[in-house]
Amino acid sequence: MNSYVAAKSYPNDQRSHRHAAPKSHGGARLATQRLGRRASLMLALLLSLGLWAAIWAAAKTLASVIFR
Repeated sequence: MNSYVAAKSYPNDQRSHRHAAPKSHGGARLATQRLGRRASLMLALLLSLGLWAAIWAAAKTLASVIFR
């Protein structure tokens, strides 16, 4: 049985495709989505840290006014 017939007969058997060149399945798009997801998570983290810094600065200012 040649590899073409084997590939058609057994589509889940990847042994016949071992030496074939890998096909692109939207690799650039997937990389962009991963980069976009990573960038959005980094932005959310930085905004969260900035918000907490602002809250602590406001609490510190309020405490210094109250306990003068």
